[in-house]
Amino acid sequence: MIIKKTKEYCKKILASSNCEKLPFHNLMHTQEVVEHAALIAKEIGLDSDQTEPIIIAAWFHDTGHSRTYFGHEEISKELANEYLTSEGYGTKKIEMVLSCIDATKMPQRPSNVYAEVLCDADLFHIGTELFFCKKLLLRREWELEKIKTYSDWEWHKTNLAFLKKHKFKTSYGQIILENTKLKNIEKVKNILRYY
Repeated sequence: MIIKKTKEYCKKILASSNCEKLPFHNLMHTQEVVEHAALIAKEIGLDSDQTEPIIIAAWFHDTGHSRTYFGHEEISKELANEYLTSEGYGTKKIEMVLSCIDATKMPQRPSNVYAEVLCDADLFHIGTELFFCKKLLLRREWELEKIKTYSDWEWHKTNLAFLKKHKFKTSYGQIILENTKLKNIEKVKNILRYY
């Protein structure tokens, strides 16, 4: 019940604010993160009670973009805390939700398996063939938000550095997603050979 209510609450925020204008951090991204969090949680053997706070955190993790771009995680945590408290969600479960959201800050620093699941779900795309499509959306978002405009060479170098530094946190990420991430690294290296 709480997951369904959270989904509707967060969808309203994500579909009626600055989030709807973002090419990457939008409702579609959040829905994908929720799906991937559920998949990873199931694959590593978490039960429904353990998975619940992760899914709630997944719905909330980017809602802070409705108010700010940088530091949006803090706003996401405020929104989650306020909503879940009003719904009578348990204090310990709220703390779990907030720790999951907090762990998605870059660089990711999860402190427990729940946060590890959300971190891998948030960056799931880098371990798939969708990486190249998603990074174009992120590049456009950074241009629109006046964060930085990259030359093609700079963008590919930035992505290569990010992929090389990144480590998946869960066993699912390390076994399943890592292989495609390594292939994506090789593809980016091949692209950079043309510069």
